[in-house]
Order: sequence, then structure tokens, then C-alpha cells
Amino acid sequence: MAKGLDCGTSYYITATEDSIKKQRNVFLTVDGDANQVKRMLKRQRIPFVEKAGKVHIVGQHAFNYAQIFSTTDLKRPMSQGLLNPKEKDALPVLNAIIGELIGKAKGKETCVYCIPAKPIDQTREVSYHEDVLKQIIETYGYDVKVIEESVALAYEGLVDNDLTGIAISMGAGMCNICVMYQGMSALSFSVARGGDWIDQNVASDCGCTVAKVISVKENSDKLDLTKSAINDIYQEGSDEYNIINAIRSYYGALVNYLLVNLTHQFNNAESVPNFPDSIPVVFGGGTSLVKGFMEVVNEQFNQDEFPIQVKEFVLVEDAHTAVARGCLSEAQLIEEEESENNEEST
Repeated sequence: MAKGLDCGTSYYITATEDSIKKQRNVFLTVDGDANQVKRMLKRQRIPFVEKAGKVHIVGQHAFNYAQIFSTTDLKRPMSQGLLNPKEKDALPVLNAIIGELIGKAKGKETCVYCIPAKPIDQTREVSYHEDVLKQIIETYGYDVKVIEESVALAYEGLVDNDLTGIAISMGAGMCNICVMYQGMSALSFSVARGGDWIDQNVASDCGCTVAKVISVKENSDKLDLTKSAINDIYQEGSDEYNIINAIRSYYGALVNYLLVNLTHQFNNAESVPNFPDSIPVVFGGGTSLVKGFMEVVNEQFNQDEFPIQVKEFVLVEDAHTAVARGCLSEAQLIEEEESENNEEST
């Protein structure tokens, strides 16, 4: 069975024909006697990884613990879209997360995973990140292929427009952009800012933990980025409302940063197609899920300054899993082609 795997900074998400699975891409190191800690975690059936005498809680359970114990240091195997060079235990944690999501291949199965495009505002390469993930997935017995994250989103979000337009994947570590014409990627790049950049700046400005900001972003019923909603809460003065106000400010700054860099890339690239008609711009990814996000996009966009005529801005259906589903569609096509080739050769 074909599988698509979105290897995100905040979540790993796998898609098959009949299911979607998610796991937070985080871990937490538990202090104390390792054997006693392991027994406690086994009793609670909490997934963990042991490495060099250290015990790490993995995934959603790690995030839950960080919410309860505010002094606990929540760690990320990835940072700004790529493997985190500061976390030596990142690889066994990633192996555990990937193994839980995809399991071992049953026979000849294809898994397509995604990587970010090379960032234009950071001097990091993606080759090592790509190779490590490929090696981990291969250990589970899969035939492994790779595509860029924004291309995967385009395959899912631009289907109704002949795979023509711009796809922007709003991730936690990076935002990935692809300009596509009839299924061909003409321009792709990433910027090393995303949801984490928002969270870190909001936490710094509001004097709270990043985990607290994430909790408000994901769980607060008061969070709404539309102007009218923000105006209603200026007088509240609570910590939650201060965080919400700061979140909106940094969302505006992030979207503006994206559009400025996209305009710059258009103006300086030789391979951008000359679109005969106005095109859609589609958004996906976890950072686009906040209520009012599309209003912020429309506020920041200026058609007079943008080099291409935009028909509409669209939030892809089920935006959080769209990249994984785009990877899945590629994996299914690969398996179909192999099946056809096998039939022709017999």
C-alpha cells in the first residue's frame, strides 16, 4: 500500500488510501533512574526512546508533559525545517516516530516523503537531511522516493486549476513556496521562518513559555486573527489576550515577509512562466490553521506591487494533512506505473 509522509518540524503526518496518522515531532528527556523511569512509562504505555542511559518521552505525550510541568524543556528533533544540529538524540527519536507512523512494509510498498526547498535566507543545505530520512524509512522496508514539500501541496491544492498556480506550505520551521505551470515546477524555495518563529517571538514579548503560546494557538476559543475580533479584546488585559494580540502581529509580519520574498524571487528569476491568465495562490500547513489567517493574507497582499495577477487566495481543504496527501498521490502514481510496467514485461 502506498504511503505519503510529511516530515514536518512540528508534526510528522502519514497518509494512506484509508487513513491519516499524526505524531508531534518532539521529545522530552526524563531525569532520574533510567530503569525506574522506563517501568513507569511502560506502566502508562507511554512511548519512549533510550539512548546512552537517557530516557526520552516521544511525541504527543512529551508535549502534554511540557504543558503540565512548565519548567520542563521540550526538545525538537528538527529546527527550521531541517535536522536539529543541537540535539544529539534526534535520530533515534525520529526513527521511533517514523516507525510508529508507517510500520514495516508488507511486501513491495512505496513511501514518498517530502523535504523543504533550499532556504533563501539561511546558509543550510538540505542534502544531509534528505539522506538521513531516506535511510530511516528504508530500514522499514519501503521503496523510498522524495519530493519537495511545496510541490506535494501543489499536487493536492492546484488539481482544479490544471496544476497551475502558487502553493505555499506554512510549516512550523519553514514556509515552502512553489510556482507551478501545468504540473511543472518553475520556481521553488523556502524561507526559514514559520510557526516556530511566531511562537518564539510571542513568548519573548509576553514573558511566557513557547509551550504556552502553542497551547493558546491550538486550543483557545478566543483566538481569531480577524481585525474585528482583535479589536474586541484590547481591554481584556489577561495573559491569554496579550498572547493573542502578539500572535496576530507576528502573523502579519510573517505573511509580509513571505510576499516580499516571493516578489523578489519573481523579479530575479529567469525561469518563471509568463502566465496567460490570473492564477490561484493556495495555502496549507499547520501554521495556516489559525482562524482569520486568510484575512491576514488579504490585508498584507498588494496586487499593484505583485508581478503576477492573482485570481484568488485559497486555504486547501484539511490544510494540515494536505502535504502528506500530496506525497501519497505521488506514491500511488509510482506504484501504478510499476504495476503497468510489470504487466507489459510478462
